[in-house]
Amino acid sequence: MNYPLNVEELACDLEEMSVAPQILPQIQGMVSDCNTNPDEIRDTIRMDAALSSMILKTANSAYYNPGYHIDSVDDAIMHLGFNDVYQIVTMLAFSDVMAKPLETYALSSGQFWRRSVACALAMERLARKYGEEPGVAYTIGLLHGIGMVFIEKELEDRGHKVAFQNSLPEDVAIASEEMEIFGLNHAKVGASIMRRWGFSDEIVVPVYCQFEPSEAGNYERMACLISFAKRMIGTIIDDGLGGVAMPGPDPLLIALLHLSKEEYQKVVMALRGSFAKAQGLVGDVTPGAKGSKKVVENKLGYGNRRIRG
Repeated sequence: MNYPLNVEELACDLEEMSVAPQILPQIQGMVSDCNTNPDEIRDTIRMDAALSSMILKTANSAYYNPGYHIDSVDDAIMHLGFNDVYQIVTMLAFSDVMAKPLETYALSSGQFWRRSVACALAMERLARKYGEEPGVAYTIGLLHGIGMVFIEKELEDRGHKVAFQNSLPEDVAIASEEMEIFGLNHAKVGASIMRRWGFSDEIVVPVYCQFEPSEAGNYERMACLISFAKRMIGTIIDDGLGGVAMPGPDPLLIALLHLSKEEYQKVVMALRGSFAKAQGLVGDVTPGAKGSKKVVENKLGYGNRRIRG
């Protein structure tokens, strides 16, 4: 049975987010632009109470604390660095949304978040290797599957349930099933929503074309990197979706990345360390974890407030 979806009719607000998604592309653009005055970034962050609280609490967390208490947002930003500030804020801003189960895609609580963060970290690492902008790559990796959230919400509102025959949500097979059932896939939904939030083409187009990289034009390389990063997810984490942590190097991926087995394993080990650090910031969002909805609030001390831009 088909359930046609019109992407223009999908709501683009996520009430679970503690900051408005519209402010994130503003910060991302400023961080990526080497000509941006640092004061502009600080002023933008200081204007949003939720962002300021996130950064201050994170700077004083066990993972980042320099050995003394940081009392001002300015000091926190300078301590963390603008690139880390953007990545931390983006990851935490979407953590509650991504921690929820997505029954349509057979993802239990925490699985979508874990896979999204693993993909983001892999994208950042690959971008550095291929001379692409790491912050842009991180954003693409983190939000490449966000369309699934909106498809899930729309089906819930309609009272419909869909069960896909294929397993991994990153597979082309899932995208094909989505096209048959909905008339579009989660890549196209996610890209449309991200465009409405204000993200630039360098982020939107690779997300839109992640299943057809050759159609991404000037952004083909970044669209290709998504496919590489998604293949690495199962080696970075073990969440029961067909991948196990460090099952052995992926021969095809090693060939595509022009790495030796030893180099590839070093990359994966570094990514596993980065993922552990990211998970430590947010708390326990593993499948079946109790109280995962409030872990960010409990760990970092800011409430689940919706701040609209």
